[in-house]
Amino acid sequence: MNRFKQTWWDNNLNKRFSEFESWVGSSNAYSKEFFRGYIKGMEYKSLIDLGCGNATEFFAYKEEYPSLRYLGVDSSRILFDKNTELGVPMLWAEGENIPLKDNHSEIVFSRHVLEHQPDFRPLLSEMVRLAEKEAIHVFFIIPREEEIIHYDDKENLYHNTFKKEDIEVFLRSKKDVESFSWLDVCEGEQALIIIKKAS
Repeated sequence: MNRFKQTWWDNNLNKRFSEFESWVGSSNAYSKEFFRGYIKGMEYKSLIDLGCGNATEFFAYKEEYPSLRYLGVDSSRILFDKNTELGVPMLWAEGENIPLKDNHSEIVFSRHVLEHQPDFRPLLSEMVRLAEKEAIHVFFIIPREEEIIHYDDKENLYHNTFKKEDIEVFLRSKKDVESFSWLDVCEGEQALIIIKKAS
């Protein structure tokens, strides 16, 4: 597969930022609140927000978990610059090739990101590699029994439905994955929760 370069965000955000914000939601979006509650009591000290977008979660975590070390990662230069100006700790990098060491953060979280990739494997591999304890992705296009690859060449944007069985087979092949499970977060959103083996 040729390396896919995401360009939708940097080609559109200067004119469509408020529209983008309405899509990803504020820190009060249900699945964001849900997973801030999910980690309650786990005493995690570090988190990567992969494909963090406008990084609303940084400010929510700062309020609710002030000792949690947050790092936003995004491939969009526009989002990197906007977030950095607001004081968000950021790394500008493509999701499948992040220049951080293995097990960098205790938890790696992404939301509504895999569906925009031509293949879930490269980015999911990075999530597993970077997570010391747990990796979580929230799907807004829930994996089904059949894969549907939907690419809009005008926008250079994917909206893919991946095959759940393919994801599970892939995770079983990862030697550092202890277990995984699926969690219905709300209508239209489902989470994949991956537990790493203790290193």
